[in-house]
Amino acid sequence: MTELENVLPFSGIDPRGRVKFSVLLEMFQQMADEDASKYGLSVRQTLEHDITWVLRKYRIDLERYPTKESGNITIRTYAEPFRNLFSLRSFKLWDSHGGFLGSAYTWWVLIDFIKQRPIRLDKCELMKAFMDRLTDDLPDDVKVPEETAPGIEERWKVRWQDLDVNDHTNHAVYFNWALDTVPDEVPEKMEPVFVEGEFLRPVPRTRVRCLTQELPREEGRCFLHSLRHLEDDTEYAKLSSRWK
Repeated sequence: MTELENVLPFSGIDPRGRVKFSVLLEMFQQMADEDASKYGLSVRQTLEHDITWVLRKYRIDLERYPTKESGNITIRTYAEPFRNLFSLRSFKLWDSHGGFLGSAYTWWVLIDFIKQRPIRLDKCELMKAFMDRLTDDLPDDVKVPEETAPGIEERWKVRWQDLDVNDHTNHAVYFNWALDTVPDEVPEKMEPVFVEGEFLRPVPRTRVRCLTQELPREEGRCFLHSLRHLEDDTEYAKLSSRWK
């Protein structure tokens, strides 16, 4: 378990005084690697064994969206028990006044970097530190519905700065693409308080499009997002966002 106070950068605040969603994702990513390093399982350490972590699923559930008034954000992260291919990591967030902000969960797989195949975690020597933590007390799985009638489409080119150490588009960029497709009046007045993602395959340096469909909802607004190859329509990720 690792708990750190994260200083909010000036550039991490949006025009409405809210913490940018991308900044939260960067904090989670840094905290996860920091905690994993204690067990010899950071990205840098695993790459020494020709294996690496790849994110497969994400859930962010915020009770209160952080703003500049929240001050520095304290995040606690820890690895949950794993099952077969998936390693689950949890995050809890508090503001500088001790107020609880919300939770996040990430599902990871360990990939053989040479063979490009997932590794069963119970067969991996590096995972022995977690072998005694098996339990059935796990959060609900992430299952993002298929979009069926998208009404919005945006297109992007993957940039060099979008790539991570695995030579794939970083998962934070997926969320940026998806959340940027909602109508302008949504982020003007609302915050993304519940966001989920399923990452189906890595996005290389290519051109992509995001198809977004709004779902009917009595309170707030809700969207489905599908990230696809611009030309052959290969689906890279499915995401959903709920705004209040």
